[in-house]
Amino acid sequence: MGLLTCTIFISWILGIVLGTLAGYLPNKLWCQVMDKIFILIYPIPYYILALILVMAFCYHFQVFPLVGGASGKPEISWSYLSSILWHSFLPATSLIVGSTAFRFIMAKALTSTIIASDYVNYAETAGLSRWRIVLFYVIRNTLLPQATDLGLSIGGIFSGTVITEIVFSYPGIGYSLYMGLLQADFNLILGITVFSIVGIATAALLVDLSYPLLDPRVRYK
Repeated sequence: MGLLTCTIFISWILGIVLGTLAGYLPNKLWCQVMDKIFILIYPIPYYILALILVMAFCYHFQVFPLVGGASGKPEISWSYLSSILWHSFLPATSLIVGSTAFRFIMAKALTSTIIASDYVNYAETAGLSRWRIVLFYVIRNTLLPQATDLGLSIGGIFSGTVITEIVFSYPGIGYSLYMGLLQADFNLILGITVFSIVGIATAALLVDLSYPLLDPRVRYK
């Protein structure tokens, strides 16, 4: 659950920031290179990325551990915390790369539409700095669909990322669901399913309630 929570927020922020910059500055070389990289990565399923990372960094180079969520006795110490981070690096990377590619493409498409609007042209004519235009005129007006994506992704935390956790044998909700299916543990399966349904429904409600805060045009009376 902690793994998926961190990867969702990291990929969401990275996707929005990089996608917005690529959409607002399409002629910059680094934006064009980044655009091609993410378009190439986007169609690759996250579990294929996970397998590539396992083969490269667990079998070939043997830099990262192959299985588990940590090593050593659970305790509050820097060594145990670093062990958790070390074990979760590859699973998190496989999830972040794919999710960032999707959110990058979405943010860039939204930004490309927004920058042609009158208020952005007026802000540029008024001499506002690029960073102010990006923060207060572009990103703010592209947040509605991206907030929906974030809310539904957070709701999916309770179902976990089954395949990634299986590939890395990482202890999480998805791996617990997989073990429950193998052992015919119906109580565990039902519990995870119920939590997933409640999480998605709650996230959808929170997204609806947050719309008036993000966009004054949809304030409820």
